[in-house]
Amino acid sequence: MEISTYELSVFAVLSFFAGAFASIYISRLFDVIHTWRIVNEAILSILWMLTKITEDMAFLQELKLKQMRQSGFTPEQISKFKEVDDHFLTNWKESAIVSIVKRAPRHFKSMIPFYDWNSAVRHLFKTLKGENN
Repeated sequence: MEISTYELSVFAVLSFFAGAFASIYISRLFDVIHTWRIVNEAILSILWMLTKITEDMAFLQELKLKQMRQSGFTPEQISKFKEVDDHFLTNWKESAIVSIVKRAPRHFKSMIPFYDWNSAVRHLFKTLKGENN
């Protein structure tokens, strides 16, 4: 079977356009993957900072309780202050995670693997553990 010059040129033109469209879509896919990696790294950094802030807040809360004991507060008063502080810290942690999820780029919201403080911390430490292996 013999291929004419016309058929060969049609095949070449179609192959060119198919290759051009494929390269555009593959390039776009790589851009999306790269962008997701950047967004994910930023989210992990934010989570890391939030855990450190939480540790600092817990430390300050312990200093406050120690000072209250030394100042003569009753155990009942100290307990009430601790309850309020714990409630405040819990609300702050949950609102921080809700803010991250809510303000994530529109196209990546469904890819965020956490929804509350506990799942966010699990995700952070699982990811950090995976990077160290």
